[in-house]
Amino acid sequence: MALAAGEYGLRDLTAVTTLDNPASMAVLKSNGFSATGETLIGDRPAVRYALRLPTRP
Repeated sequence: MALAAGEYGLRDLTAVTTLDNPASMAVLKSNGFSATGETLIGDRPAVRYALRLPTRP
């Protein structure tokens, strides 16, 4: 995440995973991502996640 913020100047990261993938949801949560809403991937229910990165000095 330091590379994303520092080298590339990104401010946010986003991710999506299906509800039938609890391992991916756990990884996202343990890395600081927050659920931001529901969506579909094809016809499968999914959750959107976002993480605000620290700003560069």
